[in-house]
Amino acid sequence: MMPTVKDFMTTNVITIDVNRSVLEAAKLMHQQDVGDLVVMDGIAAKGIVTERDLVRRVLAMKKSLDTKVSDVMSDPLITIDQDAPLRDAARLMVKYKIRRLPVKKETVLVGIIAASDFARHLSKKTFSEEILAAMTRYPLADSSR
Repeated sequence: MMPTVKDFMTTNVITIDVNRSVLEAAKLMHQQDVGDLVVMDGIAAKGIVTERDLVRRVLAMKKSLDTKVSDVMSDPLITIDQDAPLRDAARLMVKYKIRRLPVKKETVLVGIIAASDFARHLSKKTFSEEILAAMTRYPLADSSR
């Protein structure tokens, strides 16, 4: 069976309100030890702000730390459905040159999948291939003898 986004996503998504400042965003990323925040307007996910956005769009531009996250977030937000095949998530990341993809169930934010989550998939796949290879090299003893 083809693995889906739901199998590899992180369900604990750290979010920030659209009206919060970039300083609050940086503090929250530090406290939660994450590199990105999904920007919310009420219950709607509107964008994403990453450490890279803070460097490029705030520090490098010498913007005030009071700047709203909505002014520096990546938007429109590219998302994927939780039941989509994992390969579709990979394709979207490559197409849009992004490393993190918020996951929705219908219109509700339910998780996030990062490029690093694919390493888990690869290691699992490799492990199962090794097991299969070992099983074919050493056939099970015939118990009918």
